[in-house]
Amino acid sequence: MSEKKTTENEYSVTAIDQPTSDAINASLKKQLREKEQQLAGYMDAIAVSITAIEFDLEGHILAANTNFQQLLGYSEHHLLGKHHSILIDKEYAGSQAYSQFWKSLKKGQVQKGEFKYFDNNGQIVWLSGSYNPILNTSGQPYKILKLATDVTLAKTQLQQLATDAKEKEKRASELVIANKELAFQNREKEMRAAELIIANKELEFQNEQKEKKAIELIAANIELAVQSKEKEKRAAELIIANKKLAMETIQKEKRKAEKEKRAAELIVTNRELAHQEKRGRELTLANDELRKAQEELGAFSYSVSHDLRAPIRAINGYTQILLEDHADLVDEDGKKVLQSIIKNSKKMGMLIDDLLAFSKLGRKQVNAVAIDMNALVQSVLDDLSIEDDKTIPIFKVASLAPANGDQSLIRQVWVNLISNAIKYSKYKSEIRITISSAAKKDKVIYCIEDLGAGFDMAYYDKLFGVFQRLHSQEEFDGTGIGLAIVQKIINRHHGNVWATSELNIGSSFYFSLPGINH
Repeated sequence: MSEKKTTENEYSVTAIDQPTSDAINASLKKQLREKEQQLAGYMDAIAVSITAIEFDLEGHILAANTNFQQLLGYSEHHLLGKHHSILIDKEYAGSQAYSQFWKSLKKGQVQKGEFKYFDNNGQIVWLSGSYNPILNTSGQPYKILKLATDVTLAKTQLQQLATDAKEKEKRASELVIANKELAFQNREKEMRAAELIIANKELEFQNEQKEKKAIELIAANIELAVQSKEKEKRAAELIIANKKLAMETIQKEKRKAEKEKRAAELIVTNRELAHQEKRGRELTLANDELRKAQEELGAFSYSVSHDLRAPIRAINGYTQILLEDHADLVDEDGKKVLQSIIKNSKKMGMLIDDLLAFSKLGRKQVNAVAIDMNALVQSVLDDLSIEDDKTIPIFKVASLAPANGDQSLIRQVWVNLISNAIKYSKYKSEIRITISSAAKKDKVIYCIEDLGAGFDMAYYDKLFGVFQRLHSQEEFDGTGIGLAIVQKIINRHHGNVWATSELNIGSSFYFSLPGINH
């Protein structure tokens, strides 16, 4: 008998004589044992770097090298005789694809790729390699050899890179949305500026009408003076009345001169407003980065708020003139409307003042010093002004720890929070406010508690927003900027501000500052 190698794993037998069938069988068995010994030698040779495991054609484990046992946390005793399916996903083990996988191996087809295993602790292990059918001397598979290397680390890193890439794409999408929102806000501001220009033009027209009426009034006064000369022979009482009328005419002429002066000031103000509005639009177009736009947004709001002062003053002034000089020409409903205009223009002025204060915070330098918080809070309480018909608040102030900060800015924080606590407790029979502090690592946390109206925590996200209000204007007055100012000041001190509340039970506001040793 002699052997002829036809493939890497396949041999054929060529007869050179005519031995008996027993001799042939003995020779074939010998060759098979030699083949198995050779295969075992291969497995021992690769045991130092590659995982190897043998299966029969039904998937039962015949052997596993040390690397495989250590990598998956199994002992050889635990593995031998067990089915391949104990090492893989249970759902996949019951699938049609898994059945087809073994059918292909039984046909002698090598299966290569990356395979997911589960170790003895249930953790995923990725192996890259192949399932190799081992052929007998008849060229038929009789067992399967799995050779592979551990690629779990590389696979995990690739998955992490894919996750990071998706996160970056998500952040890029969010940035695009933010830029679109900023562009929308800029368009809204341009529309408001255009509306303001139209309002100014309407105001100019009204001034022209008033001037015409003033001219007519002068002509009437001249006519009245002529008539007065013709009636000099009338009784002394009539002469006195005419003198009084002449004095009133002089006063009206003075007022006319003041009106013309105010109109001239308004024209100059409108021109400045148009010039500054043009600069605002140019500045808006220059914002090519979101971060730059956010930094310049405070300066832009300051400019717009400052420019709104002039038309508000004009509206208030001309309304006062109507009430004082032409009250006899306006009925009661008209007077109520004019009073409402004055009231709302004053409210608008307060909003502008608060907005200016808010925008200035971004530019004010923080001069941090050690603050005696007990003295600072006491000075705020001493300066409180309570109307005679209002409930006097009862304060319970614990000993407060000192902190580092800008004393004038932190004073504004206390003023805003204490004023809010009083305002939102005004409908309670008794106003009780508790102020305390607690040290935590390098921070000091201050707390202001009240038993007032409280708010629904579902709307907490709006609490510190500019112009955001959780109660109606009729119920509690205010501009909606106080808490936004508090948050901005505390953020500039590298601290945090937050709140907890329960509707109709009360609220607790907290803020943190660096300790004096920080």
